[in-house]
Amino acid sequence: MILTLKELAEHLRVNERTILRMLKTGQIQGVKIGGQWRFNGGQIDNVFFPGARHADEEDVPLHDLVQTQIQIPVSRLLTPERILLDLKATTVEGVIEELTPPLLFNNLVLDLNDLREKCLAREKIISTGVGNGLAVPHPRDPITTLRAPGCVIVGRSAKGLDFGAVDKKKVHLFFFQCSQSIELHLHLMGRIATLLRDEACVKTCRNAKAGEEVIAAVMEHERREFLTHGEDDN
Repeated sequence: MILTLKELAEHLRVNERTILRMLKTGQIQGVKIGGQWRFNGGQIDNVFFPGARHADEEDVPLHDLVQTQIQIPVSRLLTPERILLDLKATTVEGVIEELTPPLLFNNLVLDLNDLREKCLAREKIISTGVGNGLAVPHPRDPITTLRAPGCVIVGRSAKGLDFGAVDKKKVHLFFFQCSQSIELHLHLMGRIATLLRDEACVKTCRNAKAGEEVIAAVMEHERREFLTHGEDDN
């Protein structure tokens, strides 16, 4: 079980400052993922409650928390059914609803309305409209009950809509993602951010006449990224 700073403080019935002091003195161990502390609940219990552990509980090595175990390319999470090239919505709520169709998500999440509410809550904090007609809507936290490691949906609105983007321009292209774990969540956000800086890929997605063209463009982007990183490593 992986615990946040707040969850660990509640588990041990101390305040968060006490947890941070124990970290500093080496009494407990933790790692930062995306700027947030994470702790291995099994290891913590082994320190403070050694007799309370169950025989079937296994410690997850601490380094496993900081190494993404599922380096999934964005293209592998895309299928033609997940490419929606004719969004009709004119509001933020409407777009989130269209990007999470029941035909797909009823088999992926336990509560579709809860997923949508979490996405809207994220938009209320700050818009995921990144400018240049692009947005990356997502729930703020991983969806641990998701029945797949992750899901990416691409949506396109010909008319565009006000999504509260940083440049105040209408958004036409949406890359929605949700995932089971914070590691994959951060991995996908980073991969999508890199993809959206690829003008050729974005242009193809904006002009695509079929979902297969979008998938091919994403795959080509990832192929170039792989080759570029390979050259950097030599």
